[in-house]
Amino acid sequence: NRCVNIIAHLFHAPIGEEETAVGVGTVGSSEAIMLAGLAFKRKWQTKRKAEGKPYDKPNIVTGANVQVGL
Repeated sequence: NRCVNIIAHLFHAPIGEEETAVGVGTVGSSEAIMLAGLAFKRKWQTKRKAEGKPYDKPNIVTGANVQVGL
């Protein structure tokens, strides 16, 4: 958990001084990108709901060299 907190602070994650970051470790890059994609989707859905906009059809535009996991 110490490493997760270090990375969270490095990327200025919105956590309080007395809070700890939540995260998970992965062995491979495919697992990591899938978890990141799910987190991104959830954050996007929450933002769209708050704005009163549709949140059921995300559209992710990528290049031909995108990671296979997403």
